[in-house]
Amino acid sequence: MNFIKYSIFILLFLSSFSTFAQKEGQANDMTEEEEKLELPRKSSLSTLMQEIGLTEFFVRYGRPSVKGRKKHIWGELVPYGKVWRAGANEATTIEFSSDVKINGKPLKKGKYAIFVIPQKKGDWTFIFNTAIDSWGKEAYNEANDVLRVNATVEKSKFQETLAYDFDKILENEGTFILRWECKLARITIQVNTVEEARKNIAEAISKYPNDWQVLVRSASYYKSENMELRQALDWVNQSIKLKNDHYLPYWVKSEILALENDYKGAVENAQKALETGKDDDSFIYAQTIQSQIDNWLLKVN
Repeated sequence: MNFIKYSIFILLFLSSFSTFAQKEGQANDMTEEEEKLELPRKSSLSTLMQEIGLTEFFVRYGRPSVKGRKKHIWGELVPYGKVWRAGANEATTIEFSSDVKINGKPLKKGKYAIFVIPQKKGDWTFIFNTAIDSWGKEAYNEANDVLRVNATVEKSKFQETLAYDFDKILENEGTFILRWECKLARITIQVNTVEEARKNIAEAISKYPNDWQVLVRSASYYKSENMELRQALDWVNQSIKLKNDHYLPYWVKSEILALENDYKGAVENAQKALETGKDDDSFIYAQTIQSQIDNWLLKVN
């Protein structure tokens, strides 16, 4: 992923074509006979996209429905103790753009098929397998397993159609959920957002060494993580040399200096931020900066 995030326009554009993309994805998986005659699926195809930190996740799966079989799904339609394809039709797949940890266990970036072993009591097993082009559980081969983890299971409100989702999303982790009929299974996915951000910053500064915004945003991120403040200060000083008439580099510098307990320097740069920002119609941070100045003045020796 590039250092500069996707624009809102692009996100909306992609969203507007999601239905079309699903149809195209379905067509690509058709056999020769199915291409001659496309008919509706009994279990509809669905895709899910989620971003956690800087890592993108894509899930693709068939969605079977209960269809009046309540209390006959788990243990009957889906037997306990046996491998289930975790969806319908072709393999349920998950793809992620960087290395992750599943329940604390490492898994390399890439695309995997998901299989599940439900149990009548206790945890279920989530399997990440390389058979991404398989069809049905009959194609499952344990030799292709890459990772197995336990999933906690609980009762849930009735869910007619199988659904996957992400919940409790933080900068570095999220919960991946399977929900169908009256059961919910969950696993935790962790990502190394700081490391991905470091890579993006290094790439962006190498490509745009004289872009004051890239430099000040890089410094601001390091400041927000309270890491390598000397490096952050170097970037923000370079930014000021390139753009000394904008409030942002001075403001970021003031906050970095405050983290280093240089409150005098923090006040001086915050005052420069106020001065350079006063004629900017988009400058709405005067009250916030002044409040910081007042607080830092109390700490100046």
